[in-house]
Amino acid sequence: MDRLRLPQIDRLVLATVTTVPQWHPLHDTFQPFPVHAWLIRHPDGAILVDTGIGMGNEAIDEWYHPHTTPLRDAIDGAGVLPSEIAAVVISHLHFDHCGQQEVLTAPVYVQATEFAVSQTPGYTVPDWAAIPEDRLRRVHGDQELADGVILGPYPGPPIGATRGGGRACCDRSAVCLSSSRAAHRRTCRFGVPR
Repeated sequence: MDRLRLPQIDRLVLATVTTVPQWHPLHDTFQPFPVHAWLIRHPDGAILVDTGIGMGNEAIDEWYHPHTTPLRDAIDGAGVLPSEIAAVVISHLHFDHCGQQEVLTAPVYVQATEFAVSQTPGYTVPDWAAIPEDRLRRVHGDQELADGVILGPYPGPPIGATRGGGRACCDRSAVCLSSSRAAHRRTCRFGVPR
């Protein structure tokens, strides 16, 4: 891939969180917010970063009242077929980032430390974070997923995630995608958006 040419990256809105429970640390200052995924249109196949909130979990529905867009609808709306997704990257396994990964068949890449932490009771919705072994790709540190797309651990905790959460960088780190953030390399210092 030409190092000066970035692949097209689309931001998909997969949900809007409309409330948080009273015990949530942001309850008093809460404002509804979108839940994003990132679609990297790489020449070797589309790469999806995060899969949003799943559907049908009573606790999540009661606590957060998410208005969820089915992942297939969001991908179709971007003009991509689910079968064209070559890889899925999960930045971290909180319920709002891994909830719809099961609707795809592509390999799922997640930092090994994050996957281990996600097995702790209460960390996430277990059904949504259950990645079949034949699709699970545990990443240890930095790993090139495709030409110019590098996966790596987030050097500091993204909002609400463990230190083991991940990021995807395109074109030798010209663009970094992590959790709910996207940043051009010029706005990053040590890979952390400023």
